[in-house]
This record gives sequence, C-alpha cells and structure tokens, in this order.
Amino acid sequence: MKKLFALAILFISVLSCQHDGKKTAYKKNIQGDWVTDFVKNDANKPFYIFSFQDTLCSYLYPSGAYSGFTTNSDTLVISERIQRRGDKVSGGEEKYHFRILELDDSNLVLTPVTKSTLELLGTSGEGSDTIHLKKMPAKNNAGIKRIGFYSGPCFGVCPSMYLEIDSAGNILFNGLRYTEKEGLFAGKIPSPELKQILRRVHNIDLDNLKKEYAARWTDDQACRIKIETDENTYETSVYGFDKEPVALRILFHKLMETYKTARLKQDSTIIEKFAFPEFQQSGFPTPPERDSNSITLH
Repeated sequence: MKKLFALAILFISVLSCQHDGKKTAYKKNIQGDWVTDFVKNDANKPFYIFSFQDTLCSYLYPSGAYSGFTTNSDTLVISERIQRRGDKVSGGEEKYHFRILELDDSNLVLTPVTKSTLELLGTSGEGSDTIHLKKMPAKNNAGIKRIGFYSGPCFGVCPSMYLEIDSAGNILFNGLRYTEKEGLFAGKIPSPELKQILRRVHNIDLDNLKKEYAARWTDDQACRIKIETDENTYETSVYGFDKEPVALRILFHKLMETYKTARLKQDSTIIEKFAFPEFQQSGFPTPPERDSNSITLH
C-alpha cells in the first residue's frame, strides 16, 4: 500500500513539474512584439498587435497603459486596460482568456475562449476568430546614442510630452498636458526598460523611414521622433496612426509609457540640457486637407 501511495505521489509530482515547466516556457517564449500574419490570415480581418514584456503586455493595438498577463498551462490571461481621463479611472476588472494553439520562435496562434474575449474581438466564436501572429524581427543593429520624442494632445485624451533618452538610460522629461507627471523632470530608466526601448528601435528599418506619415483623417495626435545613432541621425513625423511602419507605432507607445517607470525628480534646470531644443519646437506634422475623402475623428 505504501509503495502504491509513493508511486502516486511521484506521478503527481512529475505532472506538476511538467505543468510548471510548460507554464514557464510559454511565459519566456511569448516575450516580444507580435503582429497579424496575413499569409495565414484573411487580409480583410482586423490587424492586431500584441506586445509582451516580463509580466506586462499591450493587446490588439499599441495604446494606453500596459496590462498584466499570465500564462496558465496553454491559456493566456490578460487583464483589461486601466484607463485614466483626468480624475476618472476605469477598466482593469475584466480578464480576457485566449487558448495558445501554437507558440515558437516565430509564430503565435491564439483563439478566444470566453464570452468577454469574443466580445472584445467582436467575433462569433465559430472558428473565424483564430489569430495568427508573427514575431517582429530586428531590422538594424545600430548603436543608439540619443532619442528625442514629442507627442501632441488630441481633444484632451492624448498625452503630450517631450523627452530625450541617452545610451546610458538618462532621461529628460517635459510633461506638457494630460500626463501623470506635468513639468520638467530628470532621472534614470531602469536597465530592463532601456533594453526594451532599444529592442524596439532595432525593429525599425531606419534607412527607409520617410520624412512624414499622415493618416487619412483629421483631428488626431501628432508625434515626432529623432534617433541619433553612431553613424546617422533619423527623423520622422507621424500624424494619426495609420501609414507609419508598425514597428515605429510600437516604439511610440513604449516611449509614451516610459516616464511612468523611470526614476524621476522634478528639475526645472533641464530646460537648458535638452540636446534637440529646436526639434521639440519645430511644429506638428502636416495633417491632411479637409475634403470629402477625409475622416474626422470624434
């Protein structure tokens, strides 16, 4: 009897170790940026972007606060985004569940498994809702010396800021409007965060960046970025999120959230320390002309 009991305990322990090992492998392998694979997907289906970093992620599209996620066996569980508008806070209560059908170095295949997740995707749950994703590859290995980033407001919901980050992770931050910190700050970005920023820069095809990208609609956010590398300096402007490379869009999202995890101290003297002062004052990208083909956001 004791022998049978010991064998049962051993069997349960082996299953537990296999479960824990699979859970750890999923969490490790899922890290990175993933975009819809239109080779496997119908081109008329929605374009999705998932980004995973440690225990945080963004899902469906790169915008707003990052959310917590866990992997439980072959299930991905993502917490709903927390949204802040002024003093009002919403979200964060719902949990979205996806079954992981495939995960390797290049491919991630998900399917929703709960009613709330189906509603999030706006699908019927009849097999047409499987999401095929490809991991974004590196496009350059440039040594990054400094990044300057500006984002403008839009109807009081878009965070407006200017920041500069150097290769050592030092950050100068000016919270202009609708940011959790407003005013001038200096500080340091944690090393893991800096690595994530640089990885996202390396996913961009810098040599083929256009000077400007403009959406087909009006009344949207404008962003500008300047990237100084060991050999070149790259600049581009984006009006609305529509025409720019996906990797650039993901980087913008990361930069807009970076100040929240940086160790910042208020410092009004940094106004003289910005390396690209003319850059943040040089204006917005050009929005499209209002005509019958333009879409106005409300």
